Amino acid sequence: MRAGATRLVHLSDLHFGLERADLVQPLFEAVEAAGPDLVVVSGDLVQRARKAQFIAARRFLDRLTAPWVAVPGNHDIPLFNLAGRLLWPFAGYRRHICADLSPGRRLRDLRIFGINSAWPLSWRGGIARRADIDRLCRELTEGAKDVTNILLFHHPMQEPPGFERGETIGAEAALPRLAAAGLHVILSGHLHRFDPGLFVTRDRTRPILQVQGATALCGRAGETAHGFAILDFDGPHLVVTPCPALDGPVRFGPAPPFRYSRAEGEWRLL
Repeated sequence: MRAGATRLVHLSDLHFGLERADLVQPLFEAVEAAGPDLVVVSGDLVQRARKAQFIAARRFLDRLTAPWVAVPGNHDIPLFNLAGRLLWPFAGYRRHICADLSPGRRLRDLRIFGINSAWPLSWRGGIARRADIDRLCRELTEGAKDVTNILLFHHPMQEPPGFERGETIGAEAALPRLAAAGLHVILSGHLHRFDPGLFVTRDRTRPILQVQGATALCGRAGETAHGFAILDFDGPHLVVTPCPALDGPVRFGPAPPFRYSRAEGEWRLL
């Protein structure tokens, strides 16, 4: 589909400060080889919101040829510095990554809306703030109708089977409102698990396609499913290509793609 498509690379959960060092250069090379029009990063750029970690994450992003946009995750606010966590939780992220916690982009026939879901009152969970959802619904309703609207959000709006922890406050109420306002795709992370189209199958349609990103680099004990995804948008059609980490030699390579199509306001797996 690449010929006339708009290509995004979706990265999530880089966790610089606890990254697998052997994956950093292969990840950079794989993203460069994909030739995206835009790289989107759905949070947890660092492990403990420390200056050196943010600098390492920003250095990686600035090496990329393509432009990038990111939102913070729960690891991007201090954990042990309680004063910083409560009084200026996003100071390091704003200084080193982006001052705007809810950035937006227009790219051809795509509109990308970032929303900050990180919540200092929870060490792990997130929140879909009412004010942010109100603003997004208003922008969706008043915006162009011949575009694909994409939300970049760290925490999952819905959790896949086996992850039903209810970690995103306000998500249950927000999701039907976003669907009614015209949101088409949600790109999220947090769970360190890849899921290309949550609850969308050949027989089951949904108005919003939720693409759950794996961790790209996290070196925490037990992490084995590293990867990223390439998303090719062409009007009502979307191809999601997972790119997991492969052994011998260590590299990221494409796996079989998932193909989706949107008709009459609903996504279906082809």
